[in-house]
Amino acid sequence: MLINPLSLLLGAVFLTNSISGVLRLEAPQDVRFTTKIVNLTLSQISETGPNAEIASFISHSMDLFWPKRHELAETTEPYIDPVDVSKTSAALDILYRLRAFHPMVGLGFNEEAWEKEQSGFFSGLDAIVYAKLDRLLLTQDDSLLRNLALYLGMSRSPASKAALLQVAKNPSVAEQALICLGWHKDPKDMDDLLPFMLRGGKEASSLPYVFRNSYGAASAPYLRKAVAQASSPFARLQAAFQLIHLNDKTGVKYLFDAVLHRDELANGAAQAGEIRQFATDYMGFPKDSANMEDLLKFLKSKL
Repeated sequence: MLINPLSLLLGAVFLTNSISGVLRLEAPQDVRFTTKIVNLTLSQISETGPNAEIASFISHSMDLFWPKRHELAETTEPYIDPVDVSKTSAALDILYRLRAFHPMVGLGFNEEAWEKEQSGFFSGLDAIVYAKLDRLLLTQDDSLLRNLALYLGMSRSPASKAALLQVAKNPSVAEQALICLGWHKDPKDMDDLLPFMLRGGKEASSLPYVFRNSYGAASAPYLRKAVAQASSPFARLQAAFQLIHLNDKTGVKYLFDAVLHRDELANGAAQAGEIRQFATDYMGFPKDSANMEDLLKFLKSKL
């Protein structure tokens, strides 16, 4: 059986990481070892193309690869082509890790300054992906589309927004695509995201959190609309939870009514249990109280 030398080295690094928690470069031999593995990884990509194993290794070792980011991007670029979806998916994963990289620094890290400092490099990465974007969007491979969505989530532009909304038409990757659009943090995007939250697909129940996390208080009118109109009971409940985090009593009113009418709803008992847990974790409801009447009184006091 042939043993890939890169696989052996990757295994050694993963073992080092699992034991120490981080790969430390303290001695000259460590520096030589990591330089060797970075160069061997680049050589392997150049010769045979990227794969999921290589992409996973790079994602866990980006501090090692960042000094050679230009070489890594150049070596990966030829595989941003959906002729081989497996290699393309891995290549997109690598470019996403480059686009999303932030140095491990303290509280003084300034993301805006970092983006400005690296703007030329990031623009080059965008050019690589956008040049093949139309072809990438035609693929039906879920892994490829998911990695494409992750990349586009880091690249804020009208083109990436349009592409993410197109990817979201695929039910298998819609949730990831819409979460990534939320990373853009553009309040105007809420109008495009709202129909997905109201329709109640698989992605609907995760969108209320995306709204609050990405848009803050500006999301309240959209969350209120979801509480009133979303077809998914899970989306309505999650929207109510997020409204409570925003100190909006519409959310409390929904929880009160849901517990009050729990016996009339198909999933009323399960939903009431989830509400009780939320009230305990975030609203101060006594942890040792399992009485629904006590929960009703508690929620009513918050209206």
